[in-house]
Amino acid sequence: MQSTNLIQSKGIKYKDISWDFRKDFTKYSNHGFHTYPAMMIPQVARRLIGAYGKNAKVLLDPFVGSGTALLEATLHNNFEKAYGIDINPLALLISKVKTTPIDTKILWKEYHELMEKCLDDKKEVNFSQKQIEKPNFPNIDFWFKPQVTTDLAIIRKNISEVKNKDVKNFFLVAFSETVRDVSNTRNREYKLYRMSPEMMKKHKPDTISTFRQKLKENITSMTQYFEEYNKNCKVSILAEDSRNHTSIQNGEVDLIVTSPPYGDSRTTVAYGQFSRLALQWLGYDQKKVLDIDKVSLGGIPTKDLIHDLGSPTLKATLQRIADVDPIRARDVLSFYVDFDKCVQELHRVTKKGAFLCFVVGNRTVKGVQIPTDEIILELFQAKNHYKHHNTFIRNIPHKRMPKINSPTNISGNHGVTMNEEWIVIIEKQ
Repeated sequence: MQSTNLIQSKGIKYKDISWDFRKDFTKYSNHGFHTYPAMMIPQVARRLIGAYGKNAKVLLDPFVGSGTALLEATLHNNFEKAYGIDINPLALLISKVKTTPIDTKILWKEYHELMEKCLDDKKEVNFSQKQIEKPNFPNIDFWFKPQVTTDLAIIRKNISEVKNKDVKNFFLVAFSETVRDVSNTRNREYKLYRMSPEMMKKHKPDTISTFRQKLKENITSMTQYFEEYNKNCKVSILAEDSRNHTSIQNGEVDLIVTSPPYGDSRTTVAYGQFSRLALQWLGYDQKKVLDIDKVSLGGIPTKDLIHDLGSPTLKATLQRIADVDPIRARDVLSFYVDFDKCVQELHRVTKKGAFLCFVVGNRTVKGVQIPTDEIILELFQAKNHYKHHNTFIRNIPHKRMPKINSPTNISGNHGVTMNEEWIVIIEKQ
């Protein structure tokens, strides 16, 4: 253990390399079903649940993302309920599928039938004996080569005919990741960027084979999960907004384990952009798909820097950013204004003695690092009684994040992105 021995709100903040899990396999059970930006690794969620949720019955992840915390909750025997909340339909779908046990005998049977139909349709289409309806969304030809579009349409059509809803959703998750893998995007990015012309020439994906391989991997993973999951834990995936009054009852939650967004989606992790192509292929409303980043935390900048948030650290940080760029300072403030609304809702749904565990990134804006871990503490402690236990600082060896970015938005001016996370542990008094 390496310690900076920083005393903070009666708790201790220190760097602890035991939280790195550098050599650990992160895709066990159903955790490897679908990539997602800035995913919490399962080892972190598992350790937090084991340390702070020994007597907990109800877990909540208010920013569920790919469902890591929920999946880990279903692998612990003490939980009776696990709630996940998100505004992104793709996150909801992935989380639902990850935490829905399905007998793999059924999956293998449906898999063989589906693949046979897909291959038959492909033969008929290639010989012009059959027409396949293709989606009509903007720039589809920009993001997908013609043969890829045809093959994706074949797969989508046959999935739509699957009668078992759980099986259909299971197939759709594999389909969603296939969409991303065979598209003309630079797949290591979470924002939408098209491949270079040189890469496009080499890009000749076998769409159906890609889908088949992903399905086989996911079914194999489900075999392990089906044997290990807690049958007494009811999972509820809520298409709601943690800034508002949710359907969770007052004081129902014993434990929160979550990794909130690092900042507004427009300038940090663009969850909407990452999800866009998949959601378009899945048939979601075009406007809602395009608006995901806009309606996310901090999606609409504030008009000025006036606020009544109870965080001296935030106030000082905003001033430092505003001295360089007032507009970017407003972007930052908008995120924390929205996050404070979440704080109020989380206070409502948690019971006295509940632990709240936040895995956060301290991003840099205009050369100023934003200490989100300290701001979160101050937002909770401003209006309510919360005890700070510890803040662990971990290195990020695995997280799906870009290695470099352009923090100044000046071409050629790059900086290193976040390579550490802060795990904040507080207790409701």
